[in-house]
Amino acid sequence: MNTSEQGVALLEFCLVLPLLLLFVWGILAFALYVIESHMLHFAAYVAARTALTDGSEAGENAAANFLAISRRELFWFSEPIRKLSGRQLKVEKRGKRVDVEIGREETRFARFLAWVAGRPALDQTFNQLFVAYAIGRGR
Repeated sequence: MNTSEQGVALLEFCLVLPLLLLFVWGILAFALYVIESHMLHFAAYVAARTALTDGSEAGENAAANFLAISRRELFWFSEPIRKLSGRQLKVEKRGKRVDVEIGREETRFARFLAWVAGRPALDQTFNQLFVAYAIGRGR
């Protein structure tokens, strides 16, 4: 391989590498979004099943415990800290029906906490995620 072929190979590598890195970054960001979405959906399911048998407060506590442990985010435990950090957790039981709303919206305080906790920037790619879940009969 002569020097001109090596130069062409280096130029092609320099042109393709940023696109390849952008593609890999997108795949990783989407995978993290899907994982977090699945966690929120499962937490809503846990909250609804628990609230159906034990009441709204028990359902909210079950979801908060699951999210705090699985996401390693302790601010799911307290309502004031949840609001400050952009987290939302609401469980309502009406008769034989339970409605659950769980979500997160990145606030400046939440980004600061993520930075302090050492979470990667890839975790902050999607700013909002909300899940609504209902189980039971009636309105």
